[in-house]
Amino acid sequence: MSTDTKKRALPESSTLSIDADRLIIVTNRGPVEFDKAKDGTVKARRGSGGVVTALTGTLSHMNATWVALAMTDGDRDVLKSAEDGLISSPIRDIRVRLRYVEVPKTVYHKHYDMMSNRVLWFTQHYLLDQAEDVFTAAKMQDAWDNGYAQVNRALADAVNVEIARDSGKALVMLHDYHLYLTANMIREKHPSIAIQQFIHIPWPEIRYWASSLPTDITQQIFQGLLGNDILGFQTRSDAANFLQGAQSLLEDVQVDDEQRLVTWNGHETLVRDYPISISVDDERRQVRSAPGKRAAERIKEFLNKHTIMRVDRIEPTKNIVQGFNAYETLLDDHPELRGKVIFLAFLIPSRQSLPLYRRYHEETMKAIESINQKYGHEGWKPIISFVQNDRITALAALQFYDVLLVNSLIDGMNLVAKEGPAVNKVDGVLVLSRSSGAFQQLENSSLVISPANRVETAEALYNALTLPHAERKVLAEQARQEVEHHNLHNWILLQVNDINDLLLGR
Repeated sequence: MSTDTKKRALPESSTLSIDADRLIIVTNRGPVEFDKAKDGTVKARRGSGGVVTALTGTLSHMNATWVALAMTDGDRDVLKSAEDGLISSPIRDIRVRLRYVEVPKTVYHKHYDMMSNRVLWFTQHYLLDQAEDVFTAAKMQDAWDNGYAQVNRALADAVNVEIARDSGKALVMLHDYHLYLTANMIREKHPSIAIQQFIHIPWPEIRYWASSLPTDITQQIFQGLLGNDILGFQTRSDAANFLQGAQSLLEDVQVDDEQRLVTWNGHETLVRDYPISISVDDERRQVRSAPGKRAAERIKEFLNKHTIMRVDRIEPTKNIVQGFNAYETLLDDHPELRGKVIFLAFLIPSRQSLPLYRRYHEETMKAIESINQKYGHEGWKPIISFVQNDRITALAALQFYDVLLVNSLIDGMNLVAKEGPAVNKVDGVLVLSRSSGAFQQLENSSLVISPANRVETAEALYNALTLPHAERKVLAEQARQEVEHHNLHNWILLQVNDINDLLLGR
């Protein structure tokens, strides 16, 4: 379960109240993206992702400013005409001011493409040793000093301007791995400001940090995050890894494991886990929409007596090839299923500029082709893949799975494991990796596997397909209730409760 709270989750339409006069949200990418057309006109579109939905929806009544990087030519054009650096949101349901920060493109490249996405992302997913373009020590240090640190400083400076703009009590909320230095930089100028940060990706054990990055960079990361008053992770394991890392890496640090409290440099940081979730109402609304209904009718044409599904970005952490290999073992061990089972795979191309991801994409397509050639015959194709970024189609399809396979090696949460139970209508069974972020909440309502074990995964698929209906219904209902109660709104609620406890003492 998530961080303990005695307060019940509220309906997703409820408004939350933070005991602060102002809210300053800081992310790498803003909630509104401005696209510049060839004729020079600029159009605004809503940013994607659950964070935008959660923060702009439940906290929309607050006096709020969203600080982010100007990422597109349209963002930069709009910023030029902004009064005092502030942009009014043109999106009706995003009622926040926008303060976008422009940095030189070379600085942004070193921050985002090199340090954030090629070093930190790979490190935190235990993949740095597999990256083909591993940086030299000098190149990594340059990306850190002249990219990552500079962007964090620019964002901190923008937050400091926003704090000074008004005298009311402010709360700063930071998000994710692009901003590890920002909290401490803000606190240099505003030592008593309330700051909370949430990390959306896994946090490795200190031994992996130590074997992957230079000690001074790792220390700066931990020190930067200890500028927060509250530091949130996806799972208890992630939080525990941070506590252990701080204790072994930093001098003059005190770690209270029971209270999950770190004291360093005279400042206290509460370390918590807040498993992120989905907006159940929004997912179901999309399924019921006209596009959702049309997509559902198309998907029905592919369903079989037994239908297995997966929905994933094509990347190594999702372990897609191993999942197909387990399906192959299932077909070998249970020939009676051939022709009666179908595996629908909704696969989203990801990070094709990186060699490791391109290679994994090719391996995934070859695995599909190999299984289809080996077992397929006229009238039956064992695997049907949809290689596209089509969220509506994937959500519509999830209504019909008998088995949903989530066998990721490691991830922040894997929200597909929650989307499936939320919209499924046929008491489908979730087969879930014990190393996925969702395992913490859905362990008791799924069939659990080790993602590295092909045979174990094949056995779980068979068990899921052949479970008596009464047992399937129990598992499906348990998963559905877990997701409904611990929805996206509740994710924010847990944080707001802790934030308000903090603010009472300010």
